[in-house]
Amino acid sequence: MGWSARSRVSRFFDKAGKAAANSNGRIISLQGVSKRLRDVQVLNDIDLEIAQGECIVLVGRNGSGKSTLLRVLAGMLLPDSGSLRKPRHGRIMYALDGLSRLPFTSREYLWEMGRIRGMRPEILRQRISELSELLFLGKAIDQKLSQLSKGTLQKVNLIQALMPGPGGLLLLDEPLSGLDVPAQKAIVVLLRQWKKEGSQIVTACHEPLLIELLADQVIVLHKGTVLRRWNKEDLQQAGEPAVSIQSVIEGREQSVIDTLLVEHQGVIACHRSVVHQDYGRREVWDWRVSRSSADRIIGMILAVGGSILSVHPEESRLNMEGLMEGRHPGGSAPRDRTDQDSCLSPEGGDLQ
Repeated sequence: MGWSARSRVSRFFDKAGKAAANSNGRIISLQGVSKRLRDVQVLNDIDLEIAQGECIVLVGRNGSGKSTLLRVLAGMLLPDSGSLRKPRHGRIMYALDGLSRLPFTSREYLWEMGRIRGMRPEILRQRISELSELLFLGKAIDQKLSQLSKGTLQKVNLIQALMPGPGGLLLLDEPLSGLDVPAQKAIVVLLRQWKKEGSQIVTACHEPLLIELLADQVIVLHKGTVLRRWNKEDLQQAGEPAVSIQSVIEGREQSVIDTLLVEHQGVIACHRSVVHQDYGRREVWDWRVSRSSADRIIGMILAVGGSILSVHPEESRLNMEGLMEGRHPGGSAPRDRTDQDSCLSPEGGDLQ
């Protein structure tokens, strides 16, 4: 996640205020839920539990039952059999897979959705403004929904679901579909914050980014049944993607840099090289760090007076094709253990 995404989310929470999580800590559960639509058995004997502050990601091919399961959780469909238990006064927020091109501008649609939910005008106005800024909606806020691209329409769809703020159950059907990269990052950062606030999140999604950074469970659906369940430990076995950072750090004592390298567990490897250019000599540092530590390490580099030349994330190690077929998340992408616990010092030796 980039620094800009984090700061935008922080501003949103500073302005809107943090909603208190449900103190009862009750679990939302489905037991033996089945559902038939016309002549098709779309869900068959589904068991599911969602704790506070937990994110469950549903994966599966088209027709596997993901959207139907979300609709059952939302109360839009009633199970034919089995039970659904959730807090009586729990708040539900839902973003469908695709928003209809209704005859409203984005602002008009969001305003009406907020008023339907009973949001006070001053709070609603503030949330629309903040979330529009967060997702880079820009001038599209006053354009007709029928004129918007798929990605921009998805932003409006997400804003209407997110307007009430953290707490309760958030249901998202392919939330990152069609979004530009900055908006994807902003959504993931925001959802991570909502998890900390106690929100329960269930999302159908095929993007490794969301799974790696948010998922506590991944449930693989196949023709309406649960094919596999994977927990966070299973996902971690795929290996966390790394980020390559190139920086310039000059005029600092070696001890400062050594401390940065030795004491931060997120550093996988680093190398210093001296580059001679027309305007002088530069010390260029190439870092390889875990993705979860990248923002912090960038901040540390800047804090010691360095500058960032480039940041390049590696591709995800999650095999989504294998995951949807029920194979272990790390089965096709074993962890690279050759350099995880070592870091090259500026002089070429290993730092212990």
